[in-house]
Amino acid sequence: MNLFARSLGGIASDWANARWEMQGRLWCHFLALFFEAVFLFFFGCIDSSTGGWPVALVALVCFSICVNAAEGTSYGIVPYMIPQDLAIVSAVVGAGGTLGAVIATWSFYKSISDVLLPFKLHACYVMFWALTVLPMRWDHLGSMWWRPGNNKTAGVEGASAEAASAKDTPVASAA
Repeated sequence: MNLFARSLGGIASDWANARWEMQGRLWCHFLALFFEAVFLFFFGCIDSSTGGWPVALVALVCFSICVNAAEGTSYGIVPYMIPQDLAIVSAVVGAGGTLGAVIATWSFYKSISDVLLPFKLHACYVMFWALTVLPMRWDHLGSMWWRPGNNKTAGVEGASAEAASAKDTPVASAA
């Protein structure tokens, strides 16, 4: 999965950025994390009575693809965090993923004796982090919900300016 899925996340993030700017990057990141949580929860629901190892393997492969794609999408957002400190932000994001794995291992897998419950709790943890993408915003880049310059007042002012300039523009006659 590491060979292609991380790149797939980065490529999807770049494609979405070309089409919808930061709004697209954030949606890609949210969806990768969201489906990572969904597939991990689904994996945590599988036992021998609900499909056994073939179903578990499919869920785990889908989960792994989403994990690596989320890594790719996160590095599509990193350059916009604090551009003047890109190296520091990249290091913190990279170390944060490793720290998150250690926290999850100690929080969910070491202390809980149930076999499947840790996967479900870990999925809730991932879903929490997916939901933190929803309020992310930059004044000059926008968020998942709006792009800069697309607020209502800017839209009304822009439409008024276009209408005013259209009045002053001579109409070309068809000859």
